[in-house]
Amino acid sequence: MIVEGYSDQSDCGILTRLFSSRAVAQILDFFLDHKEFDYSANEISQKTGLSFRTIFREIPDLERTQLIYSSRRIGKTSMYKLNTDLNAVLLLEKFVLELSQLRPFIEKP
Repeated sequence: MIVEGYSDQSDCGILTRLFSSRAVAQILDFFLDHKEFDYSANEISQKTGLSFRTIFREIPDLERTQLIYSSRRIGKTSMYKLNTDLNAVLLLEKFVLELSQLRPFIEKP
């Protein structure tokens, strides 16, 4: 992937790599709002409105960055949960909360 000013993803900043697609942001929003439980890829798809294929494509990267993890298996289905033990997740949650409080100032009239 080429981002303006960067030759490949390894040259990109951390936010560009983390939020490589809008789907990643939607998945993280979902998990931040529903952090108490674990969910299958199918449930995440249904609750976010994203296709199952999109969820299935993005989950490995979110696991690699340890933002989510496979908490258990039910039959052949993996269940995923937000990694609230990771300090970065706590900071991300705080960041989202701070931004949501600024929203009226950010939105255009």
